[in-house]
Amino acid sequence: MDQSTKTGPIPPESVPDSERRRIGKVVHDDRGNASVRWLDAPSDYQRPVLELARDSAPGRKPEESFNPYALGATRSTASTRTDLRKLSEWIKMMRELEERKRNGGDED
Repeated sequence: MDQSTKTGPIPPESVPDSERRRIGKVVHDDRGNASVRWLDAPSDYQRPVLELARDSAPGRKPEESFNPYALGATRSTASTRTDLRKLSEWIKMMRELEERKRNGGDED
């Protein structure tokens, strides 16, 4: 193996990893694939504090959350079963007619 193309060990940084502050930025390449580019944060950088907003503003009604299970069924299962039974009967009748045609005629 050629030792001249090999890179040497990376020297340790003066700041340990546990104290190093970095900012992640999402970037997209020319094909649209997203990746994260990490940048060293400035020493005076303050992270934004994110909090949940309270809905207890005076005069404001709390909004109801969407519950997809509260909508109920639009079709009853009994009608679906009835339709499937009718379909099954129709298929049996058509098979019987095809069988009669193959056997040489109508016997009714």
